[in-house]
Amino acid sequence: MNEMSKPEALGFTEHQPAGEVWAAPDMSVLQSGRRAAPAFPLESLGSAWAEWITDAAEAAAAPADYVALPLLAGASALIGNARWAQASLGWIEPPHLWCGVVGDSGSSKSPGADCLLRDVLPKIETNMRADFPEKLAEWRAAAELHKAQQEAWEKNVRDAAKTGSPPPLPPRDAAPPEPQEPRLRQGDVTIEKVASLLAGAAPKGLLVVRDELAGWLLGMTNYNDSGRAFWLEAYGGRPYRVERQKNPEPIEVQRLAVAVMGGTQPDKLAEMFKDADDGLLARFLWAWPEPRPFKLSRRAPNVAFATEALDRLRMLDLMPATMETPAAPVLVPLASSALPMLEAFAQDMQRAQGNAGGLLRSAYGKARGMVLRLSLVLEFMRWAASPGLSAPPREISEAVLAHACDLVAEYAMPMAARVYGDAATPQAERNAATLARWIVRAKPQEVHVRRLQRDVRLPGLRTAEAIRAACDALADADWLRAPPPGAFQSRGKVAYPVNPAILAEVAA
Repeated sequence: MNEMSKPEALGFTEHQPAGEVWAAPDMSVLQSGRRAAPAFPLESLGSAWAEWITDAAEAAAAPADYVALPLLAGASALIGNARWAQASLGWIEPPHLWCGVVGDSGSSKSPGADCLLRDVLPKIETNMRADFPEKLAEWRAAAELHKAQQEAWEKNVRDAAKTGSPPPLPPRDAAPPEPQEPRLRQGDVTIEKVASLLAGAAPKGLLVVRDELAGWLLGMTNYNDSGRAFWLEAYGGRPYRVERQKNPEPIEVQRLAVAVMGGTQPDKLAEMFKDADDGLLARFLWAWPEPRPFKLSRRAPNVAFATEALDRLRMLDLMPATMETPAAPVLVPLASSALPMLEAFAQDMQRAQGNAGGLLRSAYGKARGMVLRLSLVLEFMRWAASPGLSAPPREISEAVLAHACDLVAEYAMPMAARVYGDAATPQAERNAATLARWIVRAKPQEVHVRRLQRDVRLPGLRTAEAIRAACDALADADWLRAPPPGAFQSRGKVAYPVNPAILAEVAA
């Protein structure tokens, strides 16, 4: 018998006679009911940004989604409170977006964001701090002058007391507040820290960057019972007052607006979504693309282009304060021709909401607000990427609103269905799908329970009982064949043979 005709070479083992016939495997277990991932609509951002995202994605061997969502979140933070979208007299939205990317370890979530977070935003933050040394020097001089005036007044009060004269009035001006160094990104997400920055160093807003969203979302109320309420307000850009235990003076934030960018792994979704729906998770724009085959890129993304374009967004400013009103966002209305489109889109989402359930129902309820925010961000991103020195947009065009509507209806909502649907899948089905995907990658001829438990350690498959349950589910789907009766009571190794058709399909 030659090597290729041996039973082992055909995928048979001592547990499976060579003459025994396998049924066709059910390949749908790989998805475990998971919805297919839609493609990110690069054209919505305009040709210049589409090219940059493509180059950055190829350089990182990442799906375009893992580049596009960090870019959208970063751009929304840079526009910040300088510009808000206006649909009607009673409906305005800040631009800040919350973006979450989902993927297994090694799927290039972080590399996809690296070009923006590592190469572009640090340069913009350096530009933000360009005049800070001068402002700090001016403050020190003013603080010293105030100190001298205070000391002179205190001396005059003592002298008046000695002579019985009326005491002089104190200095009219209060001590100037110390300026805070401007910043864009923030990792510390405690309520007091975020509020203090928004009240001082970052009046336009912040970009919260979290490598692991689950830790932040699950720990929001660990140190403050109002944590989730704070973050719900932070999405809406509303005024907020933070009372402090160690300081009698509260922190007053005019517009509590924060953009968020973070990632997580599929096996953490169910835990993230287990609590009652309060609308917080429905505010996220999610991305969970299919992984792309690894391939070395021959072209680097244009860092200078992205830096120059996003810096134009940084230089947008709020409407100056007056004697009666504080600095405020410049409202950017929808073009009048775009209003019927927005109304029709909102009605479509309302109908879809009526047919949905759970978190997806909430996501459809937030869709019209998301599309208005996205339309503003897309309009200004296209302006920032355009050549020349044209003035910032004064309205959101009908064409850009159409792109935003397509992005939400054809991408954001299907992605939400994919993410929320997978989290709702029973644990046993998710475990079986996890094991099936490992079989496709590792190509074993047998699945050994003990080896999976001790050496491989797949998510959700850490105990022998869970592994056997997943193996039994795959046996029902004709991926594996169950060991002989009583095998688990013996001391020998216990293995589930793999259907040769699986290995043949992987090899093909």
